[in-house]
Amino acid sequence: MLRSKKTVIAAIIGIIVIALVIMFGFVHFATNGDKILSNVYIDTVNVGGMTKEQANDAVSSYMGNVHDTKIKLKAEKHVDTLSVDEMGIQFGDEQAVKDAYGIGRSGNIFKNFFDVCKLKASSEVVTLESSISKEQAKKVLEKHEKSLIAKTKNASLKRENGEFKIIDEVVGQEIVYDESVAAIQDAISKKWNKKDITISIHVEKENPKYTAKDMKDVKDVLGTYATSYGSSTYNRRQNIENGCSKIDGTVLYPGDTLSVYKMVAPFDAESGYYKAPSYASGTVVQTYGGGICQVSTTLYNAVLRSELKVKERSNHSMTVHYVPLAADAAIAGTSKDLKFTNDTKTPVYIEGQASGGTIRFTIYGKETRAENRSIEFESKTISVKSPGKVETKDSTLEAGKKIVTQSGTTGYVAELWKVVSIDGKETERTKVNTSTYNSTPTKVRVGTKKKEEKKEENKDNKKDDSKKTESTTAAPKKPATTAAPKSTAAPKKTDSTTASPSN
Repeated sequence: MLRSKKTVIAAIIGIIVIALVIMFGFVHFATNGDKILSNVYIDTVNVGGMTKEQANDAVSSYMGNVHDTKIKLKAEKHVDTLSVDEMGIQFGDEQAVKDAYGIGRSGNIFKNFFDVCKLKASSEVVTLESSISKEQAKKVLEKHEKSLIAKTKNASLKRENGEFKIIDEVVGQEIVYDESVAAIQDAISKKWNKKDITISIHVEKENPKYTAKDMKDVKDVLGTYATSYGSSTYNRRQNIENGCSKIDGTVLYPGDTLSVYKMVAPFDAESGYYKAPSYASGTVVQTYGGGICQVSTTLYNAVLRSELKVKERSNHSMTVHYVPLAADAAIAGTSKDLKFTNDTKTPVYIEGQASGGTIRFTIYGKETRAENRSIEFESKTISVKSPGKVETKDSTLEAGKKIVTQSGTTGYVAELWKVVSIDGKETERTKVNTSTYNSTPTKVRVGTKKKEEKKEENKDNKKDDSKKTESTTAAPKKPATTAAPKSTAAPKKTDSTTASPSN
């Protein structure tokens, strides 16, 4: 009995071994060589019987059609169409070829055997994987946001012919990024069996903060101020008018801060600016946008009279002529800017006008101050510093002559005070700022060049000439003379002075 059991077990083992040998032989015969098994597809591409190199070429050709696929992003009524490349989709074409080649080769003996047997009767399809990262999907949405959704807009104002026109608000949408990114990833990861793919983007309605109703309160003059630029050069006048136009029509909502530099920059020809005088390191130089400080200064004084909150203001390095001391506001790159905040409860409208040599800013809003209350601003000089003189020797200028190359400026320390009155009587006096203006020396060129004297004729030469005259019958020649040296012309009067500071 025991012997019989051993015989049976041995027979079973023998059968298994024979089966394994047959299976191994069958698989080995089928996979012998370097070609993919028959009836294997990558998506719709039949790569059966191909080498990996041939399969890569076939899939690359197929990918050309895949890249022609159009991806449509749809957000309600708005549709934006992108190419596969614009979407930044990643494809696993190389991995797909490896997977196709691995069928019948990469599993255990049983799996490989059944894979080979299956391919005798039906096909095996390897999916061409495609994917897009969360970061890439978000970038795509951000880039195409403007064309996919209507941006929410607050109601605004426009002033024409002395009257306000209300511009209605716009109810917009906001992209729900997490859900939209997930929708893109899900659509991209599916099999590419369509010419075009449409992906629905998730959006939410976004209501504006300020409506036309809020704009109706903007009708009162809160503050106004004007300065003159009529005596300026053509370029400077153009700069003032250009800078004023960039601020005109601005609506500042409650809590919003305006930066004059951001409104009027950059200062270059493309932005409509010309070269005109401006301050730089204590001297007057020609720069694009020269004169823009008169724009910011005029606006500063209108803001003060409107009693809006001034967050940042700087005085000039030297004095300006168009406002009292300490009432100016300089613009110099990002180092000197005028910033102010609408700290009222209603929007304000800034009107800028520059023509006929006068620039004026008027700030409109809702007046909440008492009718019997008035404000004034006083400039107070604290100290004065006279300009010195710097003389530079000039060997090209005749001795004794002097030319002024730059006029000096007086330095000051000054304060600006806000004076509040009720029924004409002063009730409050507050210091607004303290401003320090540098003095600059008068610069003079002093000539050191000596005058040239006439050379005396040589007596010996005269005697020689007389002897020659006696020995010949020809008429005597006139003695040679030395030409008088030309004097150095004095510079024109316009070179002795420089343009007055005009920031």
